[in-house]
Amino acid sequence: MEKEVLKKYIEAGKIAKSVLDYAEKLVLKEKCLSVLELAEKIEAKIFELGAEPAFPVNISINEIAAHFTPELHDKELVIKETDYVKIDVGVHIQGYIADTARTIRIAGEDELIICAREMLEEALKIARPGVEVSEIGKAISEVAESYGLKPIRNLTGHGLERYKLHTGISIPNVPFGKGVLEEDKAYAIEPFCTNGYGAIKDSDRATIFMVLEDRPLRNPAARKVLDLTRKYNGLPFAKRWLQKQIPQTTLELALKQLVEAKVIHAFYILKEVAHGNVAQFEHTVVFDGDKAIITTR
Repeated sequence: MEKEVLKKYIEAGKIAKSVLDYAEKLVLKEKCLSVLELAEKIEAKIFELGAEPAFPVNISINEIAAHFTPELHDKELVIKETDYVKIDVGVHIQGYIADTARTIRIAGEDELIICAREMLEEALKIARPGVEVSEIGKAISEVAESYGLKPIRNLTGHGLERYKLHTGISIPNVPFGKGVLEEDKAYAIEPFCTNGYGAIKDSDRATIFMVLEDRPLRNPAARKVLDLTRKYNGLPFAKRWLQKQIPQTTLELALKQLVEAKVIHAFYILKEVAHGNVAQFEHTVVFDGDKAIITTR
């Protein structure tokens, strides 16, 4: 891997870890902390430390596995003592991404959280170029089974490239899938563990979006959405970010039209199908040749 590229991946990883540490302290210290306040503080910290968000911070609680970031009207949503709070942070330096997550519970860690962390650690032990992704999925699922819990089979880790958050091969949480890890590549490995059924489904709400195709549009509001999101270079953006610049009703209609026209993609909030609680941990691994560098540890 080119030295300058590797340097940016490593710096992004350091910042992502610092931001996640900061987020954990906020959750454990503040009583009745609103999810909106937490999200705004996390994203502000990313900028303060000299990077940019690679995606809106995900703050997914209990049976919500992923893709939740608050809207401006979510002021009454607060973190409770027994909540499983999954904070998923993405940071980039000039498009080179670090993606990391952990599960926080004010009441203290239990087997679900301990299991999810161990799933990640076992996966990282064997993550090397040439390793089949199914082998990583096997290591992850065996840990879950040892605790009497289940991995989420339809969520995966993923490859990372410049300004591309999900690319290349998927890294499963179960012993299936095709592909091998490659030299000079970056990957996000992110096991999800649940005491539910072991699968997720889309909800009917999306608060995170991503531009698929930038093309001329007649609708002025839709054009404004695209104009405002060009600065993200194809990375996901939050509805919340646009709510500060476009009236709510206008924004809702514009997003609906853009999704229907397949100009943007909606990341629907993902929930465990049996409403089981979900825990998640994640690190970014960059291979410099065959050397594994866990940038977010």
